[in-house]
Amino acid sequence: MDKKNKKTSVFDSQYIGFIAGFIFPIIVFVIYYLLKFNDIPFTDYMASMHHYKLLFKVLSLCVLSDLPLFYLFLQLKMMRGARGVVMACFIFAFAVMGYRIIN
Repeated sequence: MDKKNKKTSVFDSQYIGFIAGFIFPIIVFVIYYLLKFNDIPFTDYMASMHHYKLLFKVLSLCVLSDLPLFYLFLQLKMMRGARGVVMACFIFAFAVMGYRIIN
């Protein structure tokens, strides 16, 4: 099959994969907050997470939620989207590493 004749999905782009891979862990983090700590105001919750140096540890665990998203892109044969999800994971990894070096 020729590459010119190959149909690609609108969602098969690195940009879409990157945005989805970046937003999905944040959504999981907010859902975790709403399910466990909804009686505490969000600003106080974030301040206590930062005070006890747990913020980036919890966020790095939320990045694991990108695995099903990555697998979905692979199963749908959207390799560019999967590549964008991996790029978002690397951005999170570099942010955690930079936070650990600074603090």
